[in-house]
Amino acid sequence: MSNNGIMGNQYPRLVIRNATVVSGRGTPAEGPMDLVIEGGVITDLVKVDPISLHRYPADWERPGGDRVIDATGMCVIPGLIEMHAHVPPNHEKCGPLGTDYAFKLWLAHGVTTLRTVGFGVEEMLYAQRELGAQSPELPIPRLFVMHGCLGANDLSPDEAREQVQRFRELGADGVKLIGAYADVLEAICDEARKLDMDGGVAVHLALNSEVDAVMAAEAGVRTLEHTYGIPEAALSGVQSFPLDYNESDELARFRESAYNWIEAEDYPERILDVLDVMIEKGVVWNPTMAVYESNRDLERGRNLTSNARFGAPALRKSWEPSPGLHASYHFNWRTADEIAWKEKYRIWMEYLGVFFDRGGTITVGSDAGFLYALFGFSMIRELELLQEAGIHPVDIIKMATTNASKSLGLTHLSEGIRKGYAADLAIVDGNPLDNFKVMYGTGMEGFMDDRVTKVQTGGVRWTIRDGVLFDAQALLKDVEDYVDELAE
Repeated sequence: MSNNGIMGNQYPRLVIRNATVVSGRGTPAEGPMDLVIEGGVITDLVKVDPISLHRYPADWERPGGDRVIDATGMCVIPGLIEMHAHVPPNHEKCGPLGTDYAFKLWLAHGVTTLRTVGFGVEEMLYAQRELGAQSPELPIPRLFVMHGCLGANDLSPDEAREQVQRFRELGADGVKLIGAYADVLEAICDEARKLDMDGGVAVHLALNSEVDAVMAAEAGVRTLEHTYGIPEAALSGVQSFPLDYNESDELARFRESAYNWIEAEDYPERILDVLDVMIEKGVVWNPTMAVYESNRDLERGRNLTSNARFGAPALRKSWEPSPGLHASYHFNWRTADEIAWKEKYRIWMEYLGVFFDRGGTITVGSDAGFLYALFGFSMIRELELLQEAGIHPVDIIKMATTNASKSLGLTHLSEGIRKGYAADLAIVDGNPLDNFKVMYGTGMEGFMDDRVTKVQTGGVRWTIRDGVLFDAQALLKDVEDYVDELAE
């Protein structure tokens, strides 16, 4: 795998024929359709009835192009927007081409935009964003960079404002932070708003945060990451931690994190009040359930076929128990811990559904790179978990596309698949609304109807970013070869 690897192709006129289209606007699938793409924009959507073409004028001809893709039996959806991405730098966990490796895995799963929320890699991200803009044929997703604000609690409100101003000068689209004092958070949100930062402020409210979801909403945060802060806001006091609990002990922290929703469930009206404040203030919830799933089923995470085939060796090693290494705390992980986390997921998912039913905005992010969650694959898993939460797949596609684009101010993507809007698309071999598993890079195993022969189906076949066509299967093969080389 080279730094450039598999290049994309940009055609003057690209046509996708016979596709079943999922718009991303919350409407059911429709087709067959022909999609015409020119200059990175969808210039026509033609409804085609292959059986009754005689209904069209005698001189009618189907759209043609410089490249025509027959998408019979396939679904076209808007390109997915990964809302919680940590892009690995080269030489760290993912090998000498780690950034390229992760980008290809995301693109191979139909992800065309990353909202990055990392700390300490922003200089690299700004350079990659510029490289992608200058050379659109490179396999680099669109990058929306949230500059990490480390040590926010060491800053005064005025110093925090100066930090945000500096981030903006560097080219930040928004600010990401992990907890903060209330006055510091208010200053950061206010300054981001004054500077018209499209991404606003994304906040991860740690268990020991002095700010809960209500306080964050009133401060003006744009998105609330993960699950922290919501159940805590419903409790009358602190969670009932053991008296010898130490927040710096990561194993203890994640063990006790199972109980925040379990304890809050005793106060359902308070939880509803919290959700209503979030909705009133326009806070977007980005739950990232996929990254924590190994807490409720450790063996599942450890034995994923996708990780064995596509996970860089050093990355897989970083997931194994290692005291002192972040997110590698699964030593002495107990049956009781998994039972508690399963109960947490049940309650968490219930209130995600309630939040959605009451008009709240949900987006899709996976926090890949930690806890057995692999780039690209974990994004598809997040779609499945939202369906487990009781949300219809049509609405989930909307969450993963137009909900995200609107929350980021990406107006050229905000209407999904529509004439006049950007051509960010994924062409999926199968129907993801019927089964999200068809979107996994590993595809699906099935059997032919007429004979006992196992076949491999599914997967994203092509990903289109700004009209540039990428062969998703070729990207996956390039990644697999790279992983094999690293293992030698």
